[in-house]
Amino acid sequence: MKKWIAGIVMLAIFLVLLPTSILASEKQNPPLDEIRQKLADEARKQGIPPEILKAIAETESQYKQFNKDGTPNITPDGGIGIMQVTPANVDIPVDVDRLKTDIDYNIEIGAKVLLKKWNLSYLPKINNHDKSVLENWYFAIMAYNGLSKRNDPSFNPNNAYQERVYARIESASLLYISDEYFSFPAFDIRYEENDERMFFPPDKNYQTTKQINSQEMYKKGDIIYLDERDESVLLRDKNLKKTDINLWPYTPLTITGSPKETSNYANDFAYYPVKGVTANGYVASSYANKGDKSLLFSDPIDDKRAAALAFAALNDYVQGYPDGSFGSQKPLKREHVAVMLDSILNLQVPYDYQMAADDVKKNNPYYNHLKKAEYNKLLGGGGKLRPEEHLTRSQMAQVMSEAFADHYATPSKQHIFDDQRKIWNPEAVNTIYDNDVTIADPFRPTEEITRSQFAIFIYRTLVNY
Repeated sequence: MKKWIAGIVMLAIFLVLLPTSILASEKQNPPLDEIRQKLADEARKQGIPPEILKAIAETESQYKQFNKDGTPNITPDGGIGIMQVTPANVDIPVDVDRLKTDIDYNIEIGAKVLLKKWNLSYLPKINNHDKSVLENWYFAIMAYNGLSKRNDPSFNPNNAYQERVYARIESASLLYISDEYFSFPAFDIRYEENDERMFFPPDKNYQTTKQINSQEMYKKGDIIYLDERDESVLLRDKNLKKTDINLWPYTPLTITGSPKETSNYANDFAYYPVKGVTANGYVASSYANKGDKSLLFSDPIDDKRAAALAFAALNDYVQGYPDGSFGSQKPLKREHVAVMLDSILNLQVPYDYQMAADDVKKNNPYYNHLKKAEYNKLLGGGGKLRPEEHLTRSQMAQVMSEAFADHYATPSKQHIFDDQRKIWNPEAVNTIYDNDVTIADPFRPTEEITRSQFAIFIYRTLVNY
């Protein structure tokens, strides 16, 4: 028993005398997906776009709370940990020891410091100062690192701190849709003589040409739709592995849970669990745009038709029925074709043009749309408009090939359909077939086209999928 007690005493003495650096070596950075999850969760808690907080952490410390030897990541100027919080430069109380050893605490304090900068009254505002818009954080991000001349984009355009943070967001969060993204106007930044600290004229407000909403602040039950910059988006399974399911741009989806982060250093975006008509899996947050119930109909057959209907609804090309359906399987009336063509093409007609067809009453709610379609030679080739008749597939081909001629390439060859002899306008049918507007063979020319089929033909004409 005495030997056992003596052993414990010796072990305690050994631990007391053990060099601090050896004890600290037990501290390791968590896996990168866990670090990103901590950052994203704290960002959402504080109302900060996760894209912003993750990019700051990467720019400040490359996501490192600890050095390789386990010691706290502290820079020569006193910045501590993953968020490089400098106690002497923040105006909130902090526990310095926790800043060094507790990554969750370090992230929390970093987020609170950023929020303090957001609320500074003497900083200019961007747009309407809405926290969900990424561009609006420009001056708060600048102030997080310091309002000194080194961060003035007119003097240091390629290495100003906030510019580097936005460059990280653009590349790692995959927000690269156009050159207008993260394009800021020239700012009025001033200095006193022999002083490199910035100051700003009071009550300045700047506008950007584009406003990007955070794509990582969605909650369960939110409706999103996919953008089209990279055409179709691959659905992932619960392990974020690629499936063989391609989701077309504008596919409407419902968020079903919390997002998952990844361990890929180059990718700061997350993956959201989603559900569509049949799709059930995960999609990258970078393609997820905020939608609403107007994009959802109760009767699409599959996710492709749901994408076509959402695209049409988003652009006000179509409307559904009061019961929430689109009437997907209903035959399409010619008068409804006139409405859609006018909505899409903004058809023009001389103010004094008189409709030639005599089968449209003036009290027809679609009278003006039909008149425009007739004048532009899209309907009424036989002298009658027949507004309530249903459109056949062959007639659809004729209308589409004429209305959207500028969108179609000239066919390189003539396709012979199994039912070729039934087709009265083979040139028009071949045009839409060669341009992948329809893939059906046999073509079934006399079959009435449904409302959702026409929507998908419009989609295949106007969207890169």
